[in-house]
Parts: sequence; C-alpha cells; structure tokens
Amino acid sequence: MKKETMTKLLHAVLVVAVLLMAAIFFWAVPQFGLYMAEVEAPEFAYAYWPCLIWAWAFALPIFAAVVPAWRIFTSISAPGGAFTGANARDLRIIAYLAFVDAVIFPVGMVAVGSLGAGSPGLTVIVTPAVMFCCAAVGIAALCLGRLVDDAVRLREENDLTI
Repeated sequence: MKKETMTKLLHAVLVVAVLLMAAIFFWAVPQFGLYMAEVEAPEFAYAYWPCLIWAWAFALPIFAAVVPAWRIFTSISAPGGAFTGANARDLRIIAYLAFVDAVIFPVGMVAVGSLGAGSPGLTVIVTPAVMFCCAAVGIAALCLGRLVDDAVRLREENDLTI
C-alpha cells in the first residue's frame, strides 16, 4: 500500500470514528438519558444532567486526541516520514489524554453514586473495564512514542555517519 493511500485511509477511519463518537455522545447518550428520566426511571431524573456532563467530560479527551492522531496520520506520507520528534510528542499527548480519561470515568462514577443514582453492577464491572482500556491505550501510546523517539535518534545518528 502506498503511503498516500495509507494516509487517506487512516484519515477516513478517523473521520468515521469521530462521527460515530459524536453521534453516541451528543445524540444517543442524551436520548437514552431522557428516556430513562421520563419513562424507565423517573425517580432518577435529577441525575440526568450530572450524568450527561460526566459523559461529555469523558468524551473531551477522546475528541482532543483526534488532533494529534490526525497529525500523525498526515505525517506518514510527508517527506520526513512517520518517525519524527513531533510524532513522538503527539503519541505522548494521546497517552496523557487516555490517562486523563482513566481518571475521569471513576471520578464521575463516584459522583453519580454519591447522588444516589449509581448502579453497583455498573460500578463493579464497567468502571474497571473502562479504566483498564484507557490505561492500555495510554501505555501503548507511551511505548510507541518511546519507540518513535528511539527511531528518530537512530536516524539522526545514521545521518551523521559517513
């Protein structure tokens, strides 16, 4: 596969992912919350806005990670290639955003639980799973950033060698 094709494909996947996440966080979650507040569990209607704010707070780092991901994907077909210091920095940014999400989710779960609207099953099963996934993405991005940094240093040393 050509680098330009790879870049276009990665950009397309990223755009589709952003559209899906926007539909989930800004349409499906609010609609589900309204349904729960009005039909299924009106006794928890007071928790609609705190839960929605929590979902949006969780979504912010995900959407913020799109910008460095776009830059990384663009650099694949750039003359300098994918192994640049900027890409290593962008991977670290993505890692830190994933770690932030690993903190936002349980904090939100505790906040919702303190309102009396938490679910023990959700807390016990979903929270550790989400935290693990966020931490796994963060660790993978940090490791990739380190490998890209190492590749940049090797290339610089190789360029200096005659």
